[in-house]
Amino acid sequence: MRLMMENVEWMEKEMINSSKEDIHHLTPAEIKLFNTLRGNKKSISDLSRVMGISRQAVHKTTHRLKEYGYIELTISPDNKRDRLVSITNEGQKVRKRGAKIIREIERNLSKNIGQDNLELIRDLLEENLNALREE
Repeated sequence: MRLMMENVEWMEKEMINSSKEDIHHLTPAEIKLFNTLRGNKKSISDLSRVMGISRQAVHKTTHRLKEYGYIELTISPDNKRDRLVSITNEGQKVRKRGAKIIREIERNLSKNIGQDNLELIRDLLEENLNALREE
């Protein structure tokens, strides 16, 4: 567990350091929200549940990203009290820069542990997630 957490922290630091030239420095929570959305619309309730944080924390994060123009909030057609979060065109540019940074981090990781091992880790983690989703 400790090894996984340390590696996640390392990757988050790399992402933050690599995005320092951006106008707005995204926090780990903002990066996690972008990753959770994956280009889809999701309600604040869904984001809260998937991210494992309070609705209040998601609300705060979404409003900051909205101020930057990276996301927009719309009223859910299914529940007028709920808001749907979606990524704007400007937010898509941020996602693309983030994907580029992730590819660079993966290249560095591959240099350290080898491409075969990187693919093995990716496959094993995916297998674990699939098993957890089936439970």
